[in-house]
Amino acid sequence: MGVSRRRIGALVAAVGALVITAAPLAAQSAQTDSLLDRASRYIASGRGLRAAFDQVLTNPDTKQVRNSHGEFLQQGPSKFAFRFSDPAGDAIVSDGTAIWVYLPSSARGQALKLPIAQGAQIDLLTQLLTTPRVTYKITEGPAEDIGGRPVTVVTLTPRAQNAPFVKAMLWIDREDALVRQLEAVELSGLKRRVRFRDIRTDVELSRDALTFVVPPNVKVIDATALMGGLKPPPTR
Repeated sequence: MGVSRRRIGALVAAVGALVITAAPLAAQSAQTDSLLDRASRYIASGRGLRAAFDQVLTNPDTKQVRNSHGEFLQQGPSKFAFRFSDPAGDAIVSDGTAIWVYLPSSARGQALKLPIAQGAQIDLLTQLLTTPRVTYKITEGPAEDIGGRPVTVVTLTPRAQNAPFVKAMLWIDREDALVRQLEAVELSGLKRRVRFRDIRTDVELSRDALTFVVPPNVKVIDATALMGGLKPPPTR
């Protein structure tokens, strides 16, 4: 097919989205533990969630800043969609069996199909909030305010050297336990900050909302076959 593993890696690195997913997390205070546990229970319930998102990518080497916007949908820990309005037409969709990365703004004419297990760089919050006491050093920062909402800031630093980031921060709403903002610093130094707005919970999502339909004349690059069925690196 003529597509190298390096090319696949570049496509994955170009993905401009993260996912609101939570698993049980014990933290250093009862309040933080309660917030994160509540977020975990909501995601595990499979109830629908819809939000607008704004993302800022900052390259420390070139000082380049890239902004993107769109809509985020989720129903459970393995079904989500980032549908971009800017860049218009870009989309990242996980239908529960595969993650589809379609970025015509940077990779025209092709769509990347990833197995769920190899989507760590895309589904970053799943990596952050799965067994965090074992995998990360966790610290609680001062209370802040985002868009008029009181939040608690939690910093997670990986214990292992093979994590896809060096540090991450979560801004958790102190009232409804929703993730209002996240920030992750990748190994390359790239800083990714995502803010979620107009979050609606208990919404009914259609099957089409969490399904990717390959556009006409778009080639599908199956990463599972090209990468020889490689397993993702361990997280701890």
